[in-house]
Amino acid sequence: MDARILSTLAETIERSRELLASRESITQVLVLPLLRSLGYAVSNPLELRCGEPLAFADGGSATADIAIYEGDGKTLRMIVDVRPLGSSLWAPSVLAKAIGDGLRFLMITDGARYQIYADIQSPGTLDPTPFCAFAVAGPEADHAIASQLLSRFSRDAFEPRALISRAEDEVLRSALRERLTHALRGPAGEPDFLRWLSDGVYEGKRTRPVLERLGRLAEEAVTPAILTFLSEDYIDALRLRLRAASEVVGLGLIAGPEGRPAGEPEAITMIRSIAARAGADPADIVHRETTNYHGVGLKTPSRWFVRWFDGSRRRALTTLVPVQEARGLVRGFVVEEAPQSFGISRVLIDEPAQIWALEALLARSLDICRRGEQLPLAAAGE
Repeated sequence: MDARILSTLAETIERSRELLASRESITQVLVLPLLRSLGYAVSNPLELRCGEPLAFADGGSATADIAIYEGDGKTLRMIVDVRPLGSSLWAPSVLAKAIGDGLRFLMITDGARYQIYADIQSPGTLDPTPFCAFAVAGPEADHAIASQLLSRFSRDAFEPRALISRAEDEVLRSALRERLTHALRGPAGEPDFLRWLSDGVYEGKRTRPVLERLGRLAEEAVTPAILTFLSEDYIDALRLRLRAASEVVGLGLIAGPEGRPAGEPEAITMIRSIAARAGADPADIVHRETTNYHGVGLKTPSRWFVRWFDGSRRRALTTLVPVQEARGLVRGFVVEEAPQSFGISRVLIDEPAQIWALEALLARSLDICRRGEQLPLAAAGE
């Protein structure tokens, strides 16, 4: 989707706000043009209808401001709840009961802000939090990110079941990653994991002293096992692939990252993508350039989790992760204690493309930031 369309809609809101007083005017002036830009045939009643009455399974009914169909006029893809400009989008929607029987998405909007809900947690019941959200106008608006997000919901790309499946996979992947990380950090505290790990290794009775012993030995075995997996050959091959990718992008043979805000360094875009993969909302990742570094924070620059130093002599990132833990998360890079005013640990790299190899470290630093576990010295330098 062309981000310039969102800019045009934002200008319309700014110029004609006092004239957009009704849901009907917002639908006609703001929402339908947005859907048209996504490829929907807004004048084809087999594909899109305004003021569509819906019957619920419990016998109730309500009217959807917009109903989007597969093209057969029968199979719903998504329904839209349009609200007056400036209204709260968090108030429950009367259309929530329509979710189910193949309908998985509900969009709530006031024309300037959008929240798209799904039923990932419990099929047939709308999730309490949005599947995704973006703004067309106002201080939260980021048209590059919003256009990239909206492209998933275009007429040609929007596949509800596939989108839900990918989202479910990500939720499960995140939960498995968290549980696996927890188990690897303290196997002694995870009896079921410890029994599975020692099955076939220890055949005796698993008394409490035996489990304590196995837990201690498992903790000692974790780091060597990870380092064996991340062998030097693995890291060398990864570095070569990253360097090759960086050179191809530099030559213009393939496109660079899409949706990069104007003037944003490549390294910051990579960090933003890694944070999104770790579960953060891209709109919450903020970037601020200072004299010494580029700070990347969660919602505000002062709540930082990565600092990028793009010096002429050497490049580095500082994080909130303790040095020893950081060394366990990356292999083949120099990890040292960061200067006290700049962070906890510092990783030296040769080029921005290598940032992808630090994904586990940056995700851990983001996790520390989220939990508010920053050490006092981590706030220095702001």
